[in-house]
Amino acid sequence: MKKLLLVSVMLAPVSTWAGETTDVGDVTRDALDKQRRGVGAVENRPMLKDVADRTYERYLESFTYPIPERFESRDSFSSGD
Repeated sequence: MKKLLLVSVMLAPVSTWAGETTDVGDVTRDALDKQRRGVGAVENRPMLKDVADRTYERYLESFTYPIPERFESRDSFSSGD
């Protein structure tokens, strides 16, 4: 009985959700088509050297902190005020 319940719970949202969103395929195909043709692309803007250097430095510094197993609460994200 447990397996039957699990399967019904897993399948129920999919069948309901799939009927409500019919344009996902069309939107995705349109976006991929625009990407292939290069339509709607923005101008390539180079990053200034000082900005690139600071960004790379910040990226490297991010590896000095250990990655926690999990965050215990939203307080973990405090701004330090």
